[in-house]
Amino acid sequence: MAEPHIADSGLMDRRIIDLTLTFSSEITPVPGHPRATIAPWHLHEVHARSNSLLFFSIHTGTHVDAPYHFHREGATIDQVPLDRLIRPAVLCDLRPRARSRQPVTVADLEASGLAGRSLEGTIPVLFSGWAARAWNQPNLYAEHPYLDPAAAEWLARQRISALGLDFAVDPGEPYPCHLVLLGAGIPLIENLVNLDQIGQQDFTLIALPHKVHGGNGGQARVAAML
Repeated sequence: MAEPHIADSGLMDRRIIDLTLTFSSEITPVPGHPRATIAPWHLHEVHARSNSLLFFSIHTGTHVDAPYHFHREGATIDQVPLDRLIRPAVLCDLRPRARSRQPVTVADLEASGLAGRSLEGTIPVLFSGWAARAWNQPNLYAEHPYLDPAAAEWLARQRISALGLDFAVDPGEPYPCHLVLLGAGIPLIENLVNLDQIGQQDFTLIALPHKVHGGNGGQARVAAML
């Protein structure tokens, strides 16, 4: 049997946008987490090959939170079905409304493209522009917009498949939105970038996290397919 070609799948007709932060030690870590370290193990000059060691918190950069992150009985990242993370997505452009250190409300979500839509089984993607501006700044987790707990509950009631966003979902402890959304079994796809390149409200989101045994999350390569 002949091997399939890319053209056979229709991928040649799709535009793919990488929504992932390039992983590096420059990324600001979550407060209290270590900064990522990338160290050489083998060098071309010495070993005729290159290998590296990584030391990092799973929640650095673009990653997926599994329900287990905040709920002992929740699914770990290796238990989250991939079909929860490869779905029709809806871009919610919050740039005219999102403000530093202010909550994103249900009214903000509705005014930014989610009003009157059936969101069941989709991945809403909340776009403020924050991660693209502040990913390596000390204020990444200090001055970001965040989700109002009532908005988290509203999203959970919509029976969404996952939630993507380019800002931290909570302002800090006690992490009410993490508790609500992960408690509803909704994975969080965090620290997205390049959302300004999508240019349309509806697209397909692909988020592929590391399959970490018993993991509370996983680093992810995330893309929009138009």
